[in-house]
Amino acid sequence: MIADVIEARHLVAGEWIGGGETFESRSTSDGSLLSRAPIAGPDVVDRAVQAARRAFVESDWKDRRAAGRADVLLEVGRRLDEAAEDISRLVAAEMGKPVRLTLHREVRGAADKFRYFAGAARTIEGQVTGASPAHILDITVPYPVGVCALVIPWNDPVDLAVRKLGAALAAGCTAVVKPSEETPASTEALLHLFDDLPGLPPGVVNLVHGPGDPTGRALVSHPDVDMVSFTGSTETGREIMAAAAPTLKRISLECGGKAACLVFDDCDLDKALDALAWGAFLYGGQSCTAATRIIVQRTIYDDVVAGLRDRAESLPVGDPLDADTLIGPLVSQRQVDIVRGFLDTVEPDGGTFVTGGTVDGLHVAPTIVTGVAPDSRVASREVFGPVVCVLPADTEDEAIAIANGVRYGLGASVWTRDVSRALRVTRRLEAGDVWVNTHYVRQSETPFGGWKESGVGRELGLAGLSEYVAYKRVAFDTLPEFHLKSWWEGR
Repeated sequence: MIADVIEARHLVAGEWIGGGETFESRSTSDGSLLSRAPIAGPDVVDRAVQAARRAFVESDWKDRRAAGRADVLLEVGRRLDEAAEDISRLVAAEMGKPVRLTLHREVRGAADKFRYFAGAARTIEGQVTGASPAHILDITVPYPVGVCALVIPWNDPVDLAVRKLGAALAAGCTAVVKPSEETPASTEALLHLFDDLPGLPPGVVNLVHGPGDPTGRALVSHPDVDMVSFTGSTETGREIMAAAAPTLKRISLECGGKAACLVFDDCDLDKALDALAWGAFLYGGQSCTAATRIIVQRTIYDDVVAGLRDRAESLPVGDPLDADTLIGPLVSQRQVDIVRGFLDTVEPDGGTFVTGGTVDGLHVAPTIVTGVAPDSRVASREVFGPVVCVLPADTEDEAIAIANGVRYGLGASVWTRDVSRALRVTRRLEAGDVWVNTHYVRQSETPFGGWKESGVGRELGLAGLSEYVAYKRVAFDTLPEFHLKSWWEGR
């Protein structure tokens, strides 16, 4: 339980400011009021963007040696490690992710990402082409993109903020962060670590609170924003693309997912069942790469369904602040209602609840569904709750067709001992992140992002850093006369 109500504020040009209309977030643990946050209208958003623009143009942040920016990232990573337990409890209470998972998989991981981007800042390179004529020195020079709007979701309110902010700062950009209205206090707690940070000019990092309308809309459409990075639903991603289009902003969108997990009869079944049960229900299924579609070779279909049921019914469900809880509540009543809407379609679509399908407050029981068609609503749309559909397939081709038969293409996994089959299947899957004989492996060093309607762009790794880098080509001509004139007169 969080002792006092957190009065959240905006961060603009190094100052924390409040005032105006507010909204609330509540504890998923006991329903108590957790935080009040102000709503940033277009005027506050404009102040934050202009602060970021001034810091980009007038401070030395973008021109500083990369090692100097790295020092700042290393220090904020150290601060995050020191504050990890307190911030983890806050995220667990506000979002519902069990505290042990929050500490070890989100907050500690986020601190590591700051350290990664500190090192990555020093890898940014241009190039000189050797294909030019001898009298031309043709170079490509990297520059930071500029002012970045970073829109953060509620399911990873610290880690996903760091993925974006770490890369933007490493590249020399400035930023305006907008947390989710479901988890304003969690993301703000991260931003407080930038207070009085040695070497960080005021206005390099700013924060505005508020919902998509008016706050998000004003931010992503602001003419002085050069790039928008967003994680969230595909529907909102489309709206952001439209809002960014008039000024042709650079965009990076990590949107919805419906991860397909292809289980073949030569797999290590116990390992697969353990991984897929965790992969389906960890975080209450509130993950874009949750194992929500398990496509099983028919010869082992019944065994997989029975094994998943046993594991689902044994997973410890409870209070997210209890260290023994593995499956916590959903983030809000609004999200419960969305999931309930999917559950209500299962039986009308011919499906059966093998286990689960029940709701108790913010807790949705781990749910396994069979008997639905691959194109049914529950099997083809993102639920964002602890609901998994198990679908049979007779052949490898059929399994791949089912896997690729949705509009998403974010994550997938393949379960087989046959290396040749693994290579064939991973090559054919339409997904940006594919695991073989595992699930939920994520590293700072490797890129993450989607295909199809799961988004554009990448986060993490050097590919994620490159989203925040623009390249300028500069050509030096060393001839004493203009080369086209010399060519014309000597033709």
